[in-house]
Amino acid sequence: MKILLVEDDEGTASLLQNTLTDQHYVVDLAMDGQAGLSLMEAFTYDLVLLDVMLPKLDGLKFCRQLRDRGDSTPVMLLTALESSTSKVIGLDAGANDYVVKPFDTNELLARVRALLRRETPVLSSVIEAGNIRLDTNSCRVSCDGQLLHLTGKEYAILELLLHNAHRIYSQKYLLDYLWSSDNIRTENTVRAHVKALRQKLNKAGAEGFIETVYGLGYRFKLGLDEVKNQAAAKVHPTKTTLVRFEPEISSAVTAIWKRFKPKYSNHVTVLEQAITALLAGTLTEELRQQAAREAHLLIGSLASFGFAEGELLCREIEQIFGDGVKLRNAQVKHLYQLTTALRQELERPIAIKLPVLKLRSDMVQAKILVVDDDSKMLNILHALLEPWGFKVTLLDNPQQFWSTMEVSKPDLLILDMEMPDMSGIHLCELVRNHPHWSDLPVLFLSVHRNAETVNRVFAAGADDYVSKPIMAPELIARVLNRLEHIIISK
Repeated sequence: MKILLVEDDEGTASLLQNTLTDQHYVVDLAMDGQAGLSLMEAFTYDLVLLDVMLPKLDGLKFCRQLRDRGDSTPVMLLTALESSTSKVIGLDAGANDYVVKPFDTNELLARVRALLRRETPVLSSVIEAGNIRLDTNSCRVSCDGQLLHLTGKEYAILELLLHNAHRIYSQKYLLDYLWSSDNIRTENTVRAHVKALRQKLNKAGAEGFIETVYGLGYRFKLGLDEVKNQAAAKVHPTKTTLVRFEPEISSAVTAIWKRFKPKYSNHVTVLEQAITALLAGTLTEELRQQAAREAHLLIGSLASFGFAEGELLCREIEQIFGDGVKLRNAQVKHLYQLTTALRQELERPIAIKLPVLKLRSDMVQAKILVVDDDSKMLNILHALLEPWGFKVTLLDNPQQFWSTMEVSKPDLLILDMEMPDMSGIHLCELVRNHPHWSDLPVLFLSVHRNAETVNRVFAAGADDYVSKPIMAPELIARVLNRLEHIIISK
């Protein structure tokens, strides 16, 4: 796989280039946007890693120009801007994903794999042909269980041939695709690496798999039916009409807020009771822990309804109650002020604002299945998605997953990560190994933001990940982005 990295900071560029090269990706580097576009015209890339703030041509303009000329190469933005608005602007410019700086390396690699998998979907990360087994996640190759020690280029050649059995690759193509543009390259270089790869395969008992088609190039000798988890052929999108879509918040959102507002008010009451106990010197450990839990619950709930200020207030309240130490008078007074402001927040009208986006006219007919055991979250998601014209099916019982899939036939699956009896991770793994649903886009929702959780989600086969509390503009932009890749291939 070949990646174009467009990054003007030498330190970040060096770190990314080394990280990606260690994972056997071929990386070309451009230090400004204009140089990056020139490389896109000269070479074929599987992915573009693109900084937003660039000299000569910034990342957003780069992305728009790329899309305007019909280039659908996946683009991942690298940005220091973490606001929901900034993310939506990037996705609306044509980016497929983004990573916020400073980024976790493992999360970055997981998102890179997810984007590349979406372009060349396979049933799993493992490809088997004859007695050869190649795992694209670990970059390990074995023959009859014996690990092969391949160089980066030998691995890249074998992976490319396995992914596309029966296709013939010329030496020139292999040079352009598997070697970076700043390498000194000749066709003798390709022949030397193929020869070394053959020798290692032969020694391990996998003889004759790489065939030379004289005058044309190389191909993998086994037939398509003998290669398990063969990558699907790319489908070239057809042009459809782009329309400006500006949905209004439906009355359903307001109705949901009115229904649950008394419950949220009760949560604030618990906070007020804890503060009263604090002032009286009678706060118990049990009430302190309950107050911290109530504040944590309110963080996700209020943010999902657009109460950004309420979310910040609850985070501060949770932290103070969660510390578990004896509070000073000044802290108790501050808690009282925070809770008073929170109570006032609940009296404001809901503040959800959906983005104005350009999308294809056929996208609004998409079918979405949402699986979450939290009925309040299901109602919120339905109210956010319904104004776009999507046909939304809600499921709060994972045990009914397959029967609901067969009836609803979704174009996109939204999964909560943590559910009783059957987790979203397990459901995603089942979907990825199902012969009919393996290519279905899957978007995860979770309250956890740590790198370990994100890596687990992508390792299970997720296409995207949205942290709770749900921010409406980001959710809609990501849903539309995922749908774009699946609907144009129908």
